[in-house]
Amino acid sequence: MSNLSFQSQDCKITLAEGIEEYRAYLRANGKKQLVDEPGSTIIRDHDACHVIFGLDTSIEQESMLDSWVLTGTSWKLKELLAYNKLPEVRQLFKDLRHDPGYFKFVLMVVKLIPIQFKIRKRTRQMSKKWPFVSPDFLMNQRVCDLREEYGIKILAPEERLVKKPLIWSGTIVN
Repeated sequence: MSNLSFQSQDCKITLAEGIEEYRAYLRANGKKQLVDEPGSTIIRDHDACHVIFGLDTSIEQESMLDSWVLTGTSWKLKELLAYNKLPEVRQLFKDLRHDPGYFKFVLMVVKLIPIQFKIRKRTRQMSKKWPFVSPDFLMNQRVCDLREEYGIKILAPEERLVKKPLIWSGTIVN
C-alpha cells in the first residue's frame, strides 16, 4: 500500500478521514471490509492504529503494527482478545497455516526483527501511549497533530520497505 496520505508523517487529514482512506483502499482492492457490531468500536480502533502508525495491510506491516500496538498503545488484554476473536480474523489465522504456511510466516517475522527493534525504540520515545480504544473526540483531529501530541514518529517509506516481501493469496499487489 503506497501513496496513502496517512503514510506521511505530516499528514493533514483527520483521523476519521484517514480511516476512510484506509478502508477505501481495501475496497478498491477487493478486500472484505470488516464492520463493527453495534456498540463496538474494535474494528475502527484497529483501523485507527493503521492510520496513526502509518502502516498498510501487507503481512509484514501487520506484524509491524502488532509491535506498535503492544509497546506503543495503552491496551487491555480483553481489547486485544476481542479483535482476535472476530470470525474474519480467526479465519485469517487458519488460512495462514496453509498459505503461506508457518515456516514462511516465521521466516518473515525473523526478517522483521531489525524493524521491530526500531519500532520499540520509537515507542519508548513517545510522550504518551496511544489509546488502543480511541475515544470519539480523536476522530476529528488531524493525524499530524495527534502524532505530535503523542510523540509518534512513524517509519519512513524506506524504513518500512521489506526486501522480498512474502507473497501469498492475501497480498495486495498495487
